[in-house]
Amino acid sequence: MNNIQIRNIEIYHGSKIVGNEYYFEHFKKLGKDIKHFIEDVMGRKNRYLLDSSKENSLTMAIEASKRVLRASDLNGEDIDMIVFSSVLPEYVSPPSSFILHNAISGKENCLCHDMNVNCIGMTYALNLINGYMKADSDINTVLLVGSDFLTPQVDPDNELCYGEYGDAACAIVLERTSRDCGVIDCKVSTQTIAVDEIRFPRCGFSNMYDAEKKDLYAKWDSYQIHWFDSVINNMNSILKENNLSVEDISMFCFSQFSYSNIVKIRETMNIGESRSLYIGDTYGYTGTSSPFIVLYESIKNNKVKPGDYVMFWTIASGTSHMALLFKY
Repeated sequence: MNNIQIRNIEIYHGSKIVGNEYYFEHFKKLGKDIKHFIEDVMGRKNRYLLDSSKENSLTMAIEASKRVLRASDLNGEDIDMIVFSSVLPEYVSPPSSFILHNAISGKENCLCHDMNVNCIGMTYALNLINGYMKADSDINTVLLVGSDFLTPQVDPDNELCYGEYGDAACAIVLERTSRDCGVIDCKVSTQTIAVDEIRFPRCGFSNMYDAEKKDLYAKWDSYQIHWFDSVINNMNSILKENNLSVEDISMFCFSQFSYSNIVKIRETMNIGESRSLYIGDTYGYTGTSSPFIVLYESIKNNKVKPGDYVMFWTIASGTSHMALLFKY
């Protein structure tokens, strides 16, 4: 029993639905027309936002975790490992995984781990968990949680990022199984030529106590797409090395950051819309959980069933991107 399966997957998101018109009007007052960019390039229509006076990335993570445990008929005592991924956790100390452990009444001999690889974090964590479970026979059931509340870091005067995000968390129960399923292959590419284009906080943490509010927002200068050929090569290499074709993949769970990126990948690899769902027009861009919310929607709508192949692809600022092949 050295394979892993997804026992259940659940999500939680903000309850406030905000449409594009709010952002159109916001930038109109600044003399900027963002309609083409936000609709055609980024592909936004609506996004779910939190009530920031009551909720944050941690409260979302706790709620998503409780939901997936209920759906799995499990409790905290059943979890051997908790991995939490976030671009912007509510706290850096103690680790959010510790707070999650406390919220679900976890057991004493439970490994808890936070990780931040920006937007590829949850996908990266899935691959690391796969290796950890194969190396340690005591790890049988894992809670993987990704949660991002990104709107506070965004400069409201920057049309490249303000209005793009939604607030959501996704929680997954992974367990050891004898079924033919789990992580099959993974490829990561790191190309740091754009490492200076995005920085959060803009001033750096060492300066944050003396900084003005505008200097605490993310520095976000441009969207260079220098990585596209590498993305296609990685996915094609995974398919070729595992004797699969595009047609063998039931769902491509892509980063929902940009609709135009997804369209370009679809056209290059000849992937149909029905096998590469775009949900960024409903949820907004949710950061680390983004590809997994695609999986959640795919399972819910019977587009992914046990035994199906799923390909994840996502990208992090800096830049690093990864593709991961999973048999559900």
